[in-house]
Amino acid sequence: MYSNFKEHAIGYVKQAVQEDDAGNYSKAFPLYMNALEYFRTHLKYEKNPKIKEAITQKCMEYLKRADEIRAILDNGGSGPSPSGDATVTSQPKTKSKGGVGKDAEDLSKQSLGLALIL
Repeated sequence: MYSNFKEHAIGYVKQAVQEDDAGNYSKAFPLYMNALEYFRTHLKYEKNPKIKEAITQKCMEYLKRADEIRAILDNGGSGPSPSGDATVTSQPKTKSKGGVGKDAEDLSKQSLGLALIL
């Protein structure tokens, strides 16, 4: 049964990467997060330490990319510009005057929870 979690996670990752490559960040972000949830569940049942480590490493990469996409979306970006220029630059991580927004806070909590499980 636990292999279904991994298969679902891989399916979500494939879709997320396709949307990410196409510049559809608002679609890619939830797909990455769904994949991470399925991988997290799969890791609870995985016995092989080498496989567990490999999945953990990939999860950290996906989590990093999801954080980058969240920063882009928070700064008003939703994808490539209409001119077709799909260049993405790294955005500095800054806090608003009032602190961190609710979405960023939720992402931080989810990221921390995933990191603790991994």
